[in-house]
Amino acid sequence: MRSSVIYGFASLVVWLSTALHAAQIVPAEAFGKIPQVSQVVLSPDGNMLAWYDESGDAPRVVMFDIAKTQYKHIVSIKHGLKFRSAHWADDETLLITASAFVDLTTPSGRRAYEMWRTMAVDVAGGAERVLLMTDGYRELATGANLIATNTTKPKSVIMATREYSFTAADPTMATRLHDPHAESGWLSEVFEVDTRTGKGKVLEIGTPFTLNWIVNKQGEVVARSEWDAQSKAYRVLSKQGGSWREVFRQEGPPLDLKGLTRDESAIVAGARNSAGREILETLPLDGTAIQVLFEDPAYDVTSVTYDSITHAPVGVDVGGLERTFHWFDKEAERRFRSVAAAFPGKRVRVGGHSVNNERVLASVEGPSSPEIYYIVDFQNHKADIVGEAYPALAGIALGEVRSLSYKARDGASVPAYLTIPAGSNGKDLPLVVLPHGGPQASDSDNFDWWPQFLAARGYAVLQPQFRGSTGFGAAWTKAGQRQWGGLMQDDVTDGVKALIDQGIADSHRVAIVGASYGGYAALAGAAFTPDIYRCAVSVNGVSDLPAMLGYLSTHAGAESDSVIYWKENIGSAFDANTIDKSPARAAQQVKIPVLLIHSSEDTVVPIAQSETMNRALVESGKTVSFVKLPGDDHWLSRSDTRVRVLKEIDGFLDKCLRNPH
Repeated sequence: MRSSVIYGFASLVVWLSTALHAAQIVPAEAFGKIPQVSQVVLSPDGNMLAWYDESGDAPRVVMFDIAKTQYKHIVSIKHGLKFRSAHWADDETLLITASAFVDLTTPSGRRAYEMWRTMAVDVAGGAERVLLMTDGYRELATGANLIATNTTKPKSVIMATREYSFTAADPTMATRLHDPHAESGWLSEVFEVDTRTGKGKVLEIGTPFTLNWIVNKQGEVVARSEWDAQSKAYRVLSKQGGSWREVFRQEGPPLDLKGLTRDESAIVAGARNSAGREILETLPLDGTAIQVLFEDPAYDVTSVTYDSITHAPVGVDVGGLERTFHWFDKEAERRFRSVAAAFPGKRVRVGGHSVNNERVLASVEGPSSPEIYYIVDFQNHKADIVGEAYPALAGIALGEVRSLSYKARDGASVPAYLTIPAGSNGKDLPLVVLPHGGPQASDSDNFDWWPQFLAARGYAVLQPQFRGSTGFGAAWTKAGQRQWGGLMQDDVTDGVKALIDQGIADSHRVAIVGASYGGYAALAGAAFTPDIYRCAVSVNGVSDLPAMLGYLSTHAGAESDSVIYWKENIGSAFDANTIDKSPARAAQQVKIPVLLIHSSEDTVVPIAQSETMNRALVESGKTVSFVKLPGDDHWLSRSDTRVRVLKEIDGFLDKCLRNPH
């Protein structure tokens, strides 16, 4: 295949590569900047590309004509907005979803939210149109779900959001016995939205319990699901002949409705089998028996890939340390194999294709090689580079990522990733333990900028998939329930001991670093196993579990699904174990330096969590530094923030681990 460069930065990449090799130290900016090219999408006719561009002074979304090799329209992301995703509504209209931090004053007090909005933008230019969320009480809703694009109805998309109903909020009109969730007043509704005006027309009105909506190619609502978290009642209803019919019911947990099969006769749903593993099933709309579509004998289905034109599920990612992919659409598999053959040893993703299948969008990456996007033209037998996520890392030797497992104290085998610095012999290394967030999440063997930065600084990096992590079966995930600071933390600790015993890690040079739940794990390490680590870093981490539960209750509602979920997974705010496993309430036990970093606009874990930990450590006479990140969120969505976080951690670890004796 011939390869040419659409994205015009080849000379810059060569210059940066040469300069960095000469300096022998890759700057934090090379890892910490938001990927220079991301969220690349191909229009249905295959003639246009769009992507999020972070190459200049300000972020932007560009629309690019492939045949003419020229930019058609550039949309600047205004200050205060954060780009989230892009989708083609049709061949002429791009949908851009962005979010912004909003501090609202309500009758019950001030509340901070991340508000998500989707805008329609034309390739031909003109003003952007905010879709649906500008009328009535929808302005107060945090966002809307984009359910369907490119339906048979021109210039329209299907969206769902919450709409306030005074009737639903009136207890005297409620159809159930007293239930604060039922009487919240916020109903789920589906709209057909005109992409030219942004205005929506109601298609269906659900209830406060409506969880998912399913729409066919014609843009018609064909099914919905209902979930009552308090009673654990879950059901799926099918729209038949103008009325709703229940076709499935169970006593929780809810199914994860993915979409329709290609023939639109059944819903594809994520469920659990008798062994507790995540599988895919088909749930017929006529109410006949559920069938298994796919299940793996050992691991969970972790995500589903959809056809970019039909939106039907075409394949699944399977969990485990070395992720695998299973196709159940032969045409999609054929396209994939035609592309993947050109990139042996790399992870290839086909992100979209044209209606005539002559053009395919693909991304190529590996554990030690950042993502590169290609547009593949089967008719002309060529692959053109659209852009590179991290061009400043081109030609740089990055850390080697290994899959391993180690024995926990109870005999369980804990899976993990270990990144070894490039050129290292893998022995007697300073170690950074990097627990993931969630905790119901997992790391993967894709390129990861954070451990690769740490490896570039000479550290081995351990990423344990402790109990509570997803992808390794329901029993593994469920074992983490109410184990904050308990079994989940023991799994992290046992990983450190295993690497020391194997001679990989120097016992005198171990640090623990994490974000979100990983930040909690770092603080728990400092408070509950302070003799193992030389220092700890928490980024946007939890420190006080009862206070966190209180925040969630105030923010989402005491009877909300979110609060019910977190009570099940953390425990009650009044439980002794919940209180005792709060690092901020055990600050006097900390013996090591702690670095706290927190975003000022974090609406997931409020900055008060780090403020509380900082105050507790100061009052206990401990060594602590506190860095506040103005204008950023829980996910570190800004380049300057990510770079600063890496630099702060780099300087802190250098002091802790370079001269430990």
